[in-house]
Amino acid sequence: MIKNESQNANYPLVNTARKLERPKSLTDMAIESIRASIVKGRLALGEQLSEAALALELGISKTPVREALLRLRGDGLVDIYPQSGTYVFMVNREDVAQICRFREILESAALAEAMTHDRAGLLAELDANLKTPRTKRPLPELDAEFHGIIMRRSNNTYLRDAYHLIEHKIHALRWRLPAHNTQISGCQYNHSVIVERIREGKIGQAQTLLKRHIRETQEAYLQAGGERTSSAA
Repeated sequence: MIKNESQNANYPLVNTARKLERPKSLTDMAIESIRASIVKGRLALGEQLSEAALALELGISKTPVREALLRLRGDGLVDIYPQSGTYVFMVNREDVAQICRFREILESAALAEAMTHDRAGLLAELDANLKTPRTKRPLPELDAEFHGIIMRRSNNTYLRDAYHLIEHKIHALRWRLPAHNTQISGCQYNHSVIVERIREGKIGQAQTLLKRHIRETQEAYLQAGGERTSSAA
C-alpha cells in the first residue's frame, strides 16, 4: 500500500486554499498613478488631460489610460465632456457646500455606528493615528486616514459606498491647503478633542464636534479649489 505523503511527518501539509496574488492590470496601475497626480497636485484642478500624453508618460498604450479616466470619473476626480475633452475636476462654492454637508451627514452617522459597534477598536485606531509624528507622514494623509477610520469602523457598507463618491475629491483639496492655513495647524487638535468625547462614550457630543470640524473646512477648501470666498453663494 502506498503511504500518503501528506500523512508523513517529514512532509508538511500544503495549504491548497492559499491563492497567488494576481499582478495589477495596466488599467489599475494607470488609475493609481493618475489619481495620485491629481490628489497631490501634480495635475492642476481644471487641467485638460491628454490620453496620448498620459500614455507616453506611463509607458503604456492609450487603452488602459482611457479605461482609467473613466474609472476616475466615478471617483469624481475627472470630468469628461464629449467633443470637448477630459479635465481634472473643479469645484465652486455650491459644490463645496454640498460636499461638506454630505460629509457631515455620513461621517456623523458612521461615528455613532462605530462607537456602538466597537468603541474600543475605534479608539485604538484613532489613537494610533494621532500618535503618528507629522515628520513621518504628511498631515493630509493622516487627516484622510482619521476620517477613513471612522467610516470603515462603522461596519456599514452603504455608508462607505456613499462616502466613496467624495473621498478622493476631498483628499485632493486637503493636499492643496497651504501649510500656514489654520485648518492645517488646528486639524490634529480638533481630532484629539473628538477622540476624547469618543473615549467618554458621549456619542452626541462627538458627533457635534465632528460636524463642526467638517463645517470649518468649507472656506479653506474653497480657497484650495481656486474659488474666491467673496463670490456669491
